[in-house]
Amino acid sequence: MDILAPRRGLRRGPARTALLPVRWRRALGAGCAALALTSAVFLLRPSAPPSVDVVVAARDLTARSPLGPGDTEVRAIPRSALPDGALDADTRLDGTALRGPLNRGEIITSARVADPPARGYGDGLVAAPVRIADSGYVSLLRPGSRVDVLAARGDPLGTGPGGPGPPAESVVTDRPVLAIPSEGSVDEPGALLLVAVTPGEAALLAARSATDRLSVTIRG
Repeated sequence: MDILAPRRGLRRGPARTALLPVRWRRALGAGCAALALTSAVFLLRPSAPPSVDVVVAARDLTARSPLGPGDTEVRAIPRSALPDGALDADTRLDGTALRGPLNRGEIITSARVADPPARGYGDGLVAAPVRIADSGYVSLLRPGSRVDVLAARGDPLGTGPGGPGPPAESVVTDRPVLAIPSEGSVDEPGALLLVAVTPGEAALLAARSATDRLSVTIRG
């Protein structure tokens, strides 16, 4: 019995030593399989679709007041979902009016924004009505004509008791005609023009039209 004991010990030693590389190989193989599976998942996962930045309503908006700070925000959407006429992220909308209400998150398109009639003639210009005394004069005008608006006080023919009034004064100069809406009526003689002017000039025209006779001279 004593002679067999050492022999058993000699047989067990090599068996235990041989098991260690096998275990490591199994662990390494399992790790490689997991890495391969993870790589395959990333390769098979579809890439994110291309996106584009658009302007959306930051809150529920109405058409009763112009847009101001905090009314809009920029949001990224898939390019495939981009609607026609969507405004670019760098579009300036402060002071712009809407054609109708917008819900929060709704993409703002050019069709939802009211285009000021004077925008095409320069930043800061507004459309101002000018009623001139001579309705026949509008036949010489067309949209795009550039005019000077003059204001005269008193009777230009001098038939009144005070005689002829002072010479006409220039109110605005070299401004484009936007439209000729009408030729007036019995209650409102003369003809109405729509002219692109600055806000200050629009206020001056409104004040002078209440007291003076307005006329225009054509520049081109």
